[in-house]
Amino acid sequence: MELLKKFIEDVGKDLVLDDFNLKEAQMRLPARKHFWVARLMETKIKRGELSKKKAQLKKNITKEVIATSPVKISQSSAEQAAERHESLQSITSKIYECNMIIEYLEKVEKVMGQMGFDIKNIIDVQKMEQL
Repeated sequence: MELLKKFIEDVGKDLVLDDFNLKEAQMRLPARKHFWVARLMETKIKRGELSKKKAQLKKNITKEVIATSPVKISQSSAEQAAERHESLQSITSKIYECNMIIEYLEKVEKVMGQMGFDIKNIIDVQKMEQL
C-alpha cells in the first residue's frame, strides 16, 4: 500500500489551487491528467499480469497437490488447498492492492476532469470581486 500512499500524496500536491498558482495549474492540467491516466493504465496492466500469473501458479500448485496427495482428492479440494499456499496469497494481496490503486486513480481521473470547470469558476469569482 506504499504506492497508494505515494499516489495520494502526489495527487494532493497536484490539486492545490490558490491565487498565485492558478494560471500555472491551468496550464499544467492536461499534462497532469495524462500522467495520472498513464499510472492508471500501468496499474491495470500490472493487475492483468498478476492475474495471469496467479492462474498459472494456482494450476501448477493444484497439480502438485493432486500428485503428492496420499489419497485421491477432487479437483476442487486441491484448488482450495492451493489457495492457502503462501505464494498464491502473496499474489492475491498484490492484486487487491492494484484494485485499490485502480479505484483511487479512476476517481482522480474524474476529479482532474472537473478541475477545468473549478478553475474557470475561480477566475469568474475573481473577476466579480474586482468589479
